[in-house]
Amino acid sequence: MRVVFDENTPRVVAHAVKLIAEAEAAGGPEPLEVLHALDLMGGAGAPDTVLVQRVAEGAPGKAALVTSDKAMRTRQHERAAYGDTGCVGIVLRGSWNHASMWERARMTLLWWTAWRETVAAAAPGTLWQCPWHSRPGRLKPF
Repeated sequence: MRVVFDENTPRVVAHAVKLIAEAEAAGGPEPLEVLHALDLMGGAGAPDTVLVQRVAEGAPGKAALVTSDKAMRTRQHERAAYGDTGCVGIVLRGSWNHASMWERARMTLLWWTAWRETVAAAAPGTLWQCPWHSRPGRLKPF
């Protein structure tokens, strides 16, 4: 499984999750790769459709993009990129973009298991929404 955080997530949060998640998955039956969009793309500013394609390309198993770009609700070409590539989207709703780096790190770790379980069970190309809530639960379709 590959999970990529978009540019709206602080890079340091993605790197912290990478260290913890990949250490936990080491030696397991399924490889896990956690990346930040800047690391995957080699720089900033890639169009979302290109990012979704790169997330899915060569992924070890399922691929997911964690994003807070709620404008996808109205951008049909961006939503279509998920369906075309099979990439699963997790859309962060609420205060994710406005919280401190520390709060985002705490909430990301709190929700990590729910995100992985959702991606593992999700149909290819589906989008899910994650609220800013301190009690993780099931994600709802976006």
